[in-house]
Amino acid sequence: MFSSSQIRQQIFSAVRAVIPTGRLCLYRTDANLEPCDFRFDDGDTRWIPVYPRFAHLDPFHPRHFGQHRNSVFSSAQGAGTTAQREAYLRGFLQPMGMSFKMEAFLRDPEGCIVGGVRLSRPSEMGEFRLDEVAVLRGLQPLISSVWCSSIARPEPMLPDLTPRESEVFHRLLVGQSNKQIALELSMALPTVKTHVKSILYKADRPNRVALIARYR
Repeated sequence: MFSSSQIRQQIFSAVRAVIPTGRLCLYRTDANLEPCDFRFDDGDTRWIPVYPRFAHLDPFHPRHFGQHRNSVFSSAQGAGTTAQREAYLRGFLQPMGMSFKMEAFLRDPEGCIVGGVRLSRPSEMGEFRLDEVAVLRGLQPLISSVWCSSIARPEPMLPDLTPRESEVFHRLLVGQSNKQIALELSMALPTVKTHVKSILYKADRPNRVALIARYR
């Protein structure tokens, strides 16, 4: 039986194999259809603390699509006004290096949205084509089924991380060194080491190898 982490990696690999993309994100939704538990394939966590400020502008927020029959949408099919979409693009997407999006909502057997796959592209890659939308639409039922089996399993939870520790934690899981983390987060190296020590203590793991083995 595959772990939840392995299932996420399989979904990432399956989507990337058929649709060129700059960044992939998987997320769950809570009871209010708010996206949560974001997981991504490139280790970039810069946008996580920024997204809540723009969530109300997100043209692909699940709250817009709970009653919609379709589950896959490209940039031009997002909800909201033109001004809202433009504000989201210029205020959030472009500063994160992306310009185009495609979203596949993952649904349980009753049709309720329980998660999503978010594909993003920088401007040089161009908008997602209609044939790529069709490919993702064909994959969506299978990914939904696999995802539902994943979220049904209990995830190992890491307790009580501060926001800064959380940023360090996600970078540890993708194999970044202390120096790489310090550079990316504009943080002093001794501070990174302090955060790593705290994370290992809270996770009750002796070293980062054991941490990755449990939580990746």
